[in-house]
Amino acid sequence: MNVIYPYGQALAALLLLAGCGPAPVTGSPETGDQSATTDAGLISREADEAGDSTGDNAVLPNGTGLCAAGEPVLFSCQLDNRNLVSICGARNGAGNPVAQYRYGKAGQVPELTWPEAGSADRLKFASVPYSGGGEAQLHFRRGDTQYVVYSRVIRTNFTAGEPNDPALEDGIVVRKGEKIIARHSCADPKLVPIDYEKAELYAETSADDIVELEY
Repeated sequence: MNVIYPYGQALAALLLLAGCGPAPVTGSPETGDQSATTDAGLISREADEAGDSTGDNAVLPNGTGLCAAGEPVLFSCQLDNRNLVSICGARNGAGNPVAQYRYGKAGQVPELTWPEAGSADRLKFASVPYSGGGEAQLHFRRGDTQYVVYSRVIRTNFTAGEPNDPALEDGIVVRKGEKIIARHSCADPKLVPIDYEKAELYAETSADDIVELEY
């Protein structure tokens, strides 16, 4: 998927392209219960079962994805299952900046919002350089379920003297224990990939807390 990153993201991508870390895992994704036909409702079903109340997070006009108008957007896209996932800059009960994950359908109250208003919980932000690329993640745990939103820049050409031909990929992976129960890629020309500067401001930064995943 070809995506034009905003200026800040382009700068971050260029910096990552200069990295010399290990090459990313390129194994084939697992099949089975990860398909869009079988896992499209897994995230929302868990929210319903938990009895989340998100009435204070109704989507306002002119916002981006599930972020209300005027809220900083750390990440947002429409997934290949046609639901939206957005991470928005908000304030907790103490008035401190906090990144808030929202998942659901456009124009509706999010089916899952984390952390809830007033909670002291925070999303974690981590990034890692690869050889000719890199990856950023915003992730959190909810019980034994882990949600990982990612933006990746992957070098696809290692021939000396030729361009790197970086490929861009964004999406979400959901794990219960060590098993992946949902995996969705962004399918949105209006994609807002992870904004490094905003993520450092609104999330808990942990450089070594990158989640190892097979894509």
